[in-house]
Amino acid sequence: MGGGVKKPIIAIPPESIKLKSRFDGQGSFCGLSYSRAITLAGAIPLIMPLTTDEELLAWYLDHSHGLLLIGGGDVNPERYGQKPHPKVAGVNDERDGMEIFLSREARRRDFPVLGICRGIQVINVAHGGTLHQHITGHSNPDPTARAHELDWQGKRMWVNTSHHQAVDRIAPGFKVTARADDDTIEAMELPGARYYRAVQFHPERLVDKVPGCQQLFADFVRATTLR
Repeated sequence: MGGGVKKPIIAIPPESIKLKSRFDGQGSFCGLSYSRAITLAGAIPLIMPLTTDEELLAWYLDHSHGLLLIGGGDVNPERYGQKPHPKVAGVNDERDGMEIFLSREARRRDFPVLGICRGIQVINVAHGGTLHQHITGHSNPDPTARAHELDWQGKRMWVNTSHHQAVDRIAPGFKVTARADDDTIEAMELPGARYYRAVQFHPERLVDKVPGCQQLFADFVRATTLR
């Protein structure tokens, strides 16, 4: 980073995608809105490879300051002891294994974590919780639309919604910090941790519209610099 101001590095596991290439049928990517939100908050996004190599994953944590778990396909219901609902889609066991390891290792290290959409779900499963495999009324086709209100961080605010699953039984040790009016869990955190929080909505898509979403990323990045 030369002689300039050093910034926190945020490790981001990617979303898995299918490729048309006959040489490599699987790839990975990270949506621009996630890396942009991290950059606007004053940190550097570091997109990780899709892997379950625990030694390599630990190396990325060693060389980063925070972990962002992003949205994507469903967590395999077998991970929390259930048979798949017909609506379950986008399961990738390699990604599940990667993110579950990172979630647990980050908790062990007291390493700052922010989970978004799938992120809140995989964190909950990683620590012993379960999911509603299919709910209705939360999959809005417009990713930036203000879809519903919730009470969050002491304020009433509008958020977007783009999911068909949600946290059911919350993992031991975590607490719910926000719910939608239909009682869907919209945010949770790990009390006593330096920073271990997750939300069901997509704040990265609203950083230019909703001040509370800007603040979420700012607080996360600030937590990575506190020792």
